[in-house]
Amino acid sequence: MVGSVSVAVLVMACAPSENVRDRTVPPEVTPAAVVTRSSEAAGSKGMTAPPPVVVRGGSTELSLGAFTYCHRTGCVDGRPMDLPDLGTVTGDVTVSFPLGDWTFVATQLQPAVVRSTPCDVRLPARVVPTGAGRWRLEPAGPPGRYRIDLFGRAPGGGDLLVAFALTTSAPGPMPDPRVSLSAFYDHDGTPDNYGTFELGINHLRTTPREAGARLTILGQDGRSTYELPRGVSECRPRGEVRFRAEVPNESVLRAVGQAPYTIRVDLELDGKRHSASVVWPRDVSKDPDGDESLVPIFSPALR
Repeated sequence: MVGSVSVAVLVMACAPSENVRDRTVPPEVTPAAVVTRSSEAAGSKGMTAPPPVVVRGGSTELSLGAFTYCHRTGCVDGRPMDLPDLGTVTGDVTVSFPLGDWTFVATQLQPAVVRSTPCDVRLPARVVPTGAGRWRLEPAGPPGRYRIDLFGRAPGGGDLLVAFALTTSAPGPMPDPRVSLSAFYDHDGTPDNYGTFELGINHLRTTPREAGARLTILGQDGRSTYELPRGVSECRPRGEVRFRAEVPNESVLRAVGQAPYTIRVDLELDGKRHSASVVWPRDVSKDPDGDESLVPIFSPALR
């Protein structure tokens, strides 16, 4: 069976990634009984799209063309018009890609729809390397139908995004709570909070009814404390909470002086208190997608 997926795209001017040497991935020993192919995102004349990402579960194989990518000669930013469906999976889900040294991460979204919203459940799914150009996808969360976003990145620059749907038949692991604190950024050698402090928490078991957060910043010349009001949103996934305070950077630097800064975070969720301490810039996340955030580790641990 052969299906197709339409994509809407916008060609963007950006620096092309470095060329990546093609490397052939050995074919599967047993061919899939059903193959569904999605169309690759269309770019301008002379642009080269990355090769398809192949996802296989049971007897179904999906060959997924990227709808968003930066590769070799340019960039395309688009969205899928529908989702190829892997169906119900009971065994391993495998991913293969023929270019060398790429890495992949995956996010599960529910409901499994083409256009996601801020309300959608988002769970990180594990992508485990199993060999050259091969990975095993390990879905998370309770059984159900999900959209899977696979994001790939080349070591010398370049990336791609593909999406598909699947239905899991067995429960997977639930992620631990994740915390991100946006406090300061290095702005030409000067600490800069760009006018705000933001604290975000994902994947709590439940959404707290009452929540509050406070930052205490100790610098070389002083100490200052800031209350972070809870963000108000009509649409947020279960287990997610946000705090944000607008504080001019000039007033912060006058109060605390120069870095390094020891930042204490006091958090209260439904009457239970948690605390953590981080140092900027020492503890800035090394994650390339971390956007210079800090990752406080609370005691007692969040659940």
